[in-house]
Amino acid sequence: MAGLRISSGDVWGGLAASAVALPQTMAFGVALFAIAGLDPAGGAVIGLVGASLICLMTGAVGGADGMISAPTGPTLVLLGGAVGAMFAAATPTPVLLTGLAALIVITGALQILIGWSGGGQLIKYIPHPVISGFMTGSAALMFMSQWKPASGVGAGDDWAAWRWIPIVAAAATFVATRYGPRLVPKLPGTIAGLIVGTVVFHALALTHAGPVPEAWVIGALPELHPMAMLPDFGVLDQVPWAIVLPAAVALSILGSLDTLLTAVICDVMTRTRHDARREMIGQGLGQILAGLAGGMAGAGTTGSSIVAVRSGGRRYAALVTAFGFAVLLLVAGPVAAALPLSVLAGIIIVVGWSMVDFDILTWLRTQRGRSDAAIALLVTGITVGLDLMIAVGVGVAIAILMFVRQQIKMPVVQRRSDATQVRSVRRRTQEEREILTKYGVHIVIYELRGNLFFATADRLLEALAADLDGPNQIILHMRRVTQIDLSAIRILHQLAERLHRSGGSLSFCNVHHAIGLGDKVESAMTAMGADASSFQVITYIDRDEALEAAEDMLLSAHGVQRTHWDEVVALADTELCSGLAGDELAAVESAMTVVDLEAGARIFSAGEHGDALYLVVGGEVDILLPTTAHHHKRLAACGPGTMFGELALVSPGPRVADAVSRVATRLLRLDGAGLTRLRELHPHAANHLLHAFSRMQSEYLRWATNEIRRLSEW
Repeated sequence: MAGLRISSGDVWGGLAASAVALPQTMAFGVALFAIAGLDPAGGAVIGLVGASLICLMTGAVGGADGMISAPTGPTLVLLGGAVGAMFAAATPTPVLLTGLAALIVITGALQILIGWSGGGQLIKYIPHPVISGFMTGSAALMFMSQWKPASGVGAGDDWAAWRWIPIVAAAATFVATRYGPRLVPKLPGTIAGLIVGTVVFHALALTHAGPVPEAWVIGALPELHPMAMLPDFGVLDQVPWAIVLPAAVALSILGSLDTLLTAVICDVMTRTRHDARREMIGQGLGQILAGLAGGMAGAGTTGSSIVAVRSGGRRYAALVTAFGFAVLLLVAGPVAAALPLSVLAGIIIVVGWSMVDFDILTWLRTQRGRSDAAIALLVTGITVGLDLMIAVGVGVAIAILMFVRQQIKMPVVQRRSDATQVRSVRRRTQEEREILTKYGVHIVIYELRGNLFFATADRLLEALAADLDGPNQIILHMRRVTQIDLSAIRILHQLAERLHRSGGSLSFCNVHHAIGLGDKVESAMTAMGADASSFQVITYIDRDEALEAAEDMLLSAHGVQRTHWDEVVALADTELCSGLAGDELAAVESAMTVVDLEAGARIFSAGEHGDALYLVVGGEVDILLPTTAHHHKRLAACGPGTMFGELALVSPGPRVADAVSRVATRLLRLDGAGLTRLRELHPHAANHLLHAFSRMQSEYLRWATNEIRRLSEW
């Protein structure tokens, strides 16, 4: 705490927040003790103690500027459910209080674990309908729990006919809390309700002679004796852990969620960004201190936090609030003696009313929202009718099911293509292109996306079913697959096995480590117990490599072998000069220049002026598009018999890509001057060349246009 500097804004914000949170804090503590039939004054004390210690630690750790923590509605409902269960099990009061303290301490430890592990980010993904249902159910439980204090139960016979007084006071408190700020904007609603409700109660009580029944007021707060407040941890062996542990887990999750939602609101108002990890650790430390000191658990409170921020509170506002609560503990004893329980009940009812999510009714009116409304109503019903902890468990289960449902609804196949629609960048001869056009339907590439797991793997099998019963080469493009589990690996094994029986093959490309398959899918299948030794499964680096291999296999199956790079192709056998003979072929050859290159030689670079085409007669050339200083994209692979750079011959200008020899290569170069000589000597031969590469270029442009269209659909 060295260098602690509390601004005046923190002082005013913290004091304003403590005044706003006071009625709610005391009301929740009183309500919690009332469930077990304990002294309401003691309940008010545990509420104040808990709020003070939690604010102390969250203010010290400082995860969210301006956020104030205190007992909240969800906290009350969860603790009330556990206390009620222990009370129903006839747990002695000392053991009950120790069990309550243990519950809060364990909750704090779990919140520290949530913060330390980064689990605060996961809590944000609980579906909104589940939260709405739980909050609405909690509100209903809060309404039900306040019936007794609001209706004047417990009065003597002489006051029995006057039970309408607490009812009227509770109603006045509700109205003043809800609508008082509209008349006096600077007056917080809880303060307005507390003042109006108390005045109405005592004014009406004056019409009856005699003291007000003790059951209708809190009574003087007990003096603080630290040792007397500490739970008796010597009776831990008698604590009903079957009740305490599930409640602690539920409270840690919902308390964290409540806090993080409040932190987001503070972020918007303060234009800062909270640190979820630090806030959760601070909350956890505060809960542990509160439990050890016999206080009540809490979480971030929206109303108090808004007041604190609007009053100037920022980094250390929570510390000032903790101090404010401590002062109230010391001086508020006589004041509390006059506070009616029905007024505090009215405040709790207002808090509960604000927790009801009326959007559920809106969801019911639309077809799209009815499933969400059904989930919210289910969680609400379980919360009210069965048990709070069961509702939390069901809510988490629903969250998991909704995630699985969403994943199932998402298509696992982004796109299906075949070799008549998309090809590798390998430049092919006319004969090869004709075969690929005719039989390219037997090369199928599936671009997959999302998670492949037990719920979606079978859908993948159904999507590929039409292509599995023939001699097809299926390529699975895995770049946009985020995760894969054992069930999906088994399905992939079935796909490969079924294709093998049909004379086909399965291969993979763009497989990255994050999805859980390693570098080679075949190795992953073997590691997972799926024997792939009877057939071949190949993993390629990228789509182009996979397509090129599949094209070569298809061409080979139809009796066409691709010319290897170390073979030399005669000029007459190239597509450019096909049909020329005799003196025309000799003239074309004389117009060209022989260029011999070593492996890795650069023929030209992007941006360099060019005016010549190159014909590959031996070796191989890659056409590369630079993307960064050290990376590139391969646009074409030119083997013997193919050409490149023809655009520069027709329209000299800057090159758009690099050309690099992959191996020792021989080229024939035809530049503008050579083409001019050819036109003079043999115009027919020159026109033949121009027509040939115009036709080839038109075909390349057609494929390029098709690829652009496909990219726009991605």
